[in-house]
Amino acid sequence: MLRSKTMILIFLPAIIIASFALFVRVIQYQPLYPKVENHQDQNNTTNFNIPIYSEDPILGNKKAGKTIMAFEDFACEGCKLQFTLLDQLLLKHPNKIKIIWKGLPVSKFPHPSETAHNYAFCANEQGKFIDFQKLAFTNSNNLSTEILNIIIDKIDIKESKFKKCLESENPKNYITKTEQLGMLLNIQSVPTIFFNNKQIETPTTLEGWETLLKL
Repeated sequence: MLRSKTMILIFLPAIIIASFALFVRVIQYQPLYPKVENHQDQNNTTNFNIPIYSEDPILGNKKAGKTIMAFEDFACEGCKLQFTLLDQLLLKHPNKIKIIWKGLPVSKFPHPSETAHNYAFCANEQGKFIDFQKLAFTNSNNLSTEILNIIIDKIDIKESKFKKCLESENPKNYITKTEQLGMLLNIQSVPTIFFNNKQIETPTTLEGWETLLKL
């Protein structure tokens, strides 16, 4: 009995220290995309206008009254579907909608999609985002550096200017800014799409988009 009490006295401080360390770790933990309640009123899009950055690609008529804001990744199959539908929508209703495209690189396999988003940023700098976007989604299952370089060759941009852009901090800073906005809006996956500052359940057909937008 005495031995048991002695063992408890020996291990009790270690147990207390370990429990305290675990408690501290729990307090320190912060999720990558915190839940809505962790941001008081920040995801209330009624009072919050989602910012449009000067670097954001804009597809369609910039003066159109209906605004779609798409958070997407080039390696995302759902994003590829939405690209096809929204491209058809723009062709059918060219002066009625505009799309603000915000890239969120979330894919890691088979190639990290962040590289493709860097290329997209620098292509957009030369007014070639739409050309790059189409080819990137066409090759969404293989966005290796080799494929991306082939895409760049096909869209006819100024190589020296493009290379200088890639080597700068500008693409990385833009992606970081977009990721921070995604956290603010509590975006959990892509594609996430907003219409007139309100997140929507994304239509899966052209007709569904036309109904939603009342076109």
